[in-house]
Amino acid sequence: MSYRRSNPMPGGRRERRAERGVRTRVLTQVGLGVAVASFAVGSIAAAAVPALTDEQPAATQADLAALPEIATQKSDGAVVKTETKEVAIKPGSVKQDDPDLEKGTEEVVTEGEPGSRVITYDVTYVDGEEVSRVETLTLTVEQPTDEVIAVGTKEETEEATASTSVPATSSVSPGTARALGQQMAASMYGWTGSEWSCLDALWQRESGWNPNAHNPYSGAHGIPQALPGSKMATAGADWATNPATQITWGLGYISGRYGTPCSAWGHSESVGWY
Repeated sequence: MSYRRSNPMPGGRRERRAERGVRTRVLTQVGLGVAVASFAVGSIAAAAVPALTDEQPAATQADLAALPEIATQKSDGAVVKTETKEVAIKPGSVKQDDPDLEKGTEEVVTEGEPGSRVITYDVTYVDGEEVSRVETLTLTVEQPTDEVIAVGTKEETEEATASTSVPATSSVSPGTARALGQQMAASMYGWTGSEWSCLDALWQRESGWNPNAHNPYSGAHGIPQALPGSKMATAGADWATNPATQITWGLGYISGRYGTPCSAWGHSESVGWY
């Protein structure tokens, strides 16, 4: 009599075949699940891509189309021009103590001269009207020359004043610059007698009363030997040749700086100039 075991022998061929069948079914089921999932994802992605592709360019085109409208808000009539202007630089003023100059007096030693600079601007015009000006470049062409003023610090002593003797004078020929000077000194400042003698001696030493006298080394000019001669332009435009203009300036200079001709003469005797 033949029969089959109701339970397969452990580790036998039947048990091994059964296990392989189970593994095959499991793998098959897993593979089908993955395939179905992949198909579903692919379908969703495929459906979504056309929507994104269709909408994105439209949004981009809409943004780009708005840019020209922003740019056109700027003024179309604006014009920028480069302009150059030359301006003067004012000279400074420097004061220097002069021990040979009497205290309380000042004298211009060097005339100040202005300098110049060039300034470049970017100028914006709208409809022909200037709306802005921006400085872009500054270039100094010539530096200014400072005015130098001598300030007197010398104390005048009574001994020095007393030791200065009044010079002798001679008769005056009418119609000469010397005669004109004598007349103007008396009428304008009341300088007669010894004061006239001091003035006469002073300008006789300086120029010999010659309105055309000119010192080629210092530039001093005229009867009072103004330094520079152009200072006398304050008394008249004809300062270079007119004795009356030169005398007017010279008398005012002596009055303002020394007070009297004899004080000016004493200074000239002491230091050689006035």
